[in-house]
Amino acid sequence: MARVAFVKLFTGLNLGVSQLSGELQRAGHDSRIIYFKDFLVVPLEDAGRYEVSDYPGVAVSARAKEFVWNAYRPVSDRELELLVDTLREFDPHLIGFSLTALVLKPAAELTARLKRHFPDVPIIWGGTGPTLEPDHCIQHTDMLCINEGEQLIVELANRLDSGADCSTIPGLWMKVGDQVVKNIPGPLVELEQIAIPDFAPARTVYINDDRIRHNVYPPNLGRQYIIMTERGCPFSCSFCIESVYQDMFGKKNSLRRRSVDIVIQELVEAKQQYDISSVMFYDDVFTTHPKWLREFAPRYKAEVGLPFWCYTYPTTTRKEDLDLLKDAGCVSMTMGIQSGSAEILTENFNRPVDQQRAIDAAQLIADAGIEGFFDLITKVQFENERHLRETFDFLVDLPVAMKCVGFGNMTMFPNYGYTRQVEEQKAAVSVSDAIYSYYHKLYFLTRTSLPRFLVRAIGSLGVFRRYPALIDPFLPKQLPAFFLVDKDDARRSEILDLGHAQAVVPGGELDRGLPASAA
Repeated sequence: MARVAFVKLFTGLNLGVSQLSGELQRAGHDSRIIYFKDFLVVPLEDAGRYEVSDYPGVAVSARAKEFVWNAYRPVSDRELELLVDTLREFDPHLIGFSLTALVLKPAAELTARLKRHFPDVPIIWGGTGPTLEPDHCIQHTDMLCINEGEQLIVELANRLDSGADCSTIPGLWMKVGDQVVKNIPGPLVELEQIAIPDFAPARTVYINDDRIRHNVYPPNLGRQYIIMTERGCPFSCSFCIESVYQDMFGKKNSLRRRSVDIVIQELVEAKQQYDISSVMFYDDVFTTHPKWLREFAPRYKAEVGLPFWCYTYPTTTRKEDLDLLKDAGCVSMTMGIQSGSAEILTENFNRPVDQQRAIDAAQLIADAGIEGFFDLITKVQFENERHLRETFDFLVDLPVAMKCVGFGNMTMFPNYGYTRQVEEQKAAVSVSDAIYSYYHKLYFLTRTSLPRFLVRAIGSLGVFRRYPALIDPFLPKQLPAFFLVDKDDARRSEILDLGHAQAVVPGGELDRGLPASAA
């Protein structure tokens, strides 16, 4: 039996380490999951007082105030001591890091510090970051997992346990002496064969702010359970990692979905084992495959029966499916909008969605009685003020029932199609921060109950453009939060202090006396 310790830097969805731990447990090996540190959400003007991960994540929150959501304090001596003590007690044969491109810099620093304490224990990096930038990442670790890791981690544990050579495993990059062995990518996994993710508190440790907690459910999830029923996406948006995966590994068979039987089995077991009150389906687009939805909805209602949230897409939002999902327990749904400019969507985002189709889809969500949210990307390198005005005009027409928890500044990750386009055209953000702030306030104004003629009037009067602060009294102090935490959760106050909660309000003003919208 091999012992594998996973370090999850900065708690997030946590599904990667849980999935791999489940694979190892099923294969007869032992595993531990260590959630190490949380991101902080800080006002943009205060970000210089903190460390910020490799690609700053800036969110435009209530009243158009900008926050950096991936700031953090450096690893303290005490936190490192707690991590080292935890690893020594477990005595791993392998230490794994699950990483996005956001956290490669702190991962490299922490890996170097751990190697001084565990010189004979190999460290492997996996996740989207190493898959996108393997040549950079291999400089800082002993091994890399490229693409999906379920088969690789079990084979690696088997060989470590038996003392066999590990350097030939498909999908593995490995340092051997002064050389790097780069094996061909492994095959895509059969989703019907993957293990149920491991969220067992008995194998979980949480280290943050110089404190350690044992036997915990992922601290940022509250009483939510996260699950993906499929991998891949039918679309190829240039700013999304799924388009990169399609380029790297081929689009054919990239969209795979688990059977309803397996999904229901996982959720029934999760409901029995954990104190969960809601489910979040993190499929890129949950509303693909109408036939699958028709089988899923009645079984979910009968066998699981918990309220849930999911993603949808304008062209896959159908009335008959929404009615089924609503009846099954869907209380909240997010639809990607990203821009109100048809030109930006088509020419720069590779996302040619007819604007009226998006508006109609939003109305279907509202008519179904499902709480709707939308995503929007701002500070785009190709935008000019005409595009911002088009987005405002679009949002005025978007049903007010569609809510928003803030807008995200465009982030250019390596090797994305959008990033290449910016580099090739030498594009840069050309709209001033002041003009963006004005339009951000107008965007939020469209989400208020003000009559549409008044919203349009405020957006057209020059005095509001010259003095955007005049818009503030019309804006809510607090943005809606979805599936954040139940109001009767004993850890409510602690959860609301985490970054994902504070991102929706300026200055941490979330009212702890109010239930989350989906509670």
